[in-house]
Amino acid sequence: MSLGQNLQFYRKRKNITQEQLAEQLCVSRQTISKWEADASYPEMEKILQLCEMFGCSMDTLLRGEAKEDLAEDTAGYDSHMNCFSKRIVIGIELIILGAASGILADSFYAPAYISDLVTFSFVIAGALVLVATGLQHKRFAEKYPKIQPFYKKEEIERFEEKFPVFITGGIGVILAGVVVSALSEQFPEAKGYTKEIYNAVLLLFIAVGTGLLVYAGMQKSKFNIKEYNEENKPKSSQKERLQGMWCGCIMIFATILFLIGGFIFGKWEICWICYPIGALFCGIASIIINGIYKEEP
Repeated sequence: MSLGQNLQFYRKRKNITQEQLAEQLCVSRQTISKWEADASYPEMEKILQLCEMFGCSMDTLLRGEAKEDLAEDTAGYDSHMNCFSKRIVIGIELIILGAASGILADSFYAPAYISDLVTFSFVIAGALVLVATGLQHKRFAEKYPKIQPFYKKEEIERFEEKFPVFITGGIGVILAGVVVSALSEQFPEAKGYTKEIYNAVLLLFIAVGTGLLVYAGMQKSKFNIKEYNEENKPKSSQKERLQGMWCGCIMIFATILFLIGGFIFGKWEICWICYPIGALFCGIASIIINGIYKEEP
């Protein structure tokens, strides 16, 4: 926005006329009119007076976005999205930790039913957290389908500086776990547990790394309010039903494979892969459906 547009916005927000503003600044009404039309610009002294009068910075008045600078998070969007991100991470990590805990119990020669019970407890807890979080987010989106942008440029830039740290940190933690697992054959086998414990250590690293990656991605998405508003626009009911149906079927099938592989074949250490693969197929299905049901321009 230009100085004239910002000045006009601040003046109307204060509910004062050009004549009243001119009187306070000791200038003519025509001068205010020219400033708002960007036909002329005020002197530095008048700019400082305007900034003090409207409670804004000089940078915002001269070349910023006055509307965005004064926008407020009336819906509690930021707080909701922060909580949403953390709970999704917790749900995913509980599921991965379920597999890790089962392997850990096996490595200490615990009875099979104990390791299965521990694993199943973590998986159920994680699934319940994800379901509850999804329902809460859906309720929030239904209540606030459109959010007015309120994040300041400085806030977005601060996060953009941290984002690469989250991504590289997450990848680094996962790679560290892979290295530990790869070198585990060379580690001495301590008394009281088997070398299967290193598979549990790998999953612990994966849980932490995945948590960092998911949290970073969801926080980045949080700042994209335009995308949030687009997602909550009324959509084609057929398209929405197809996406929900296919993603639901894929994740149910992934859960069935996870339980069969764990309880019947005892492969808890690798069955967790069903969920990321299921999520990948959900993404592919959504892309295909979006391509078939393109929105009208």
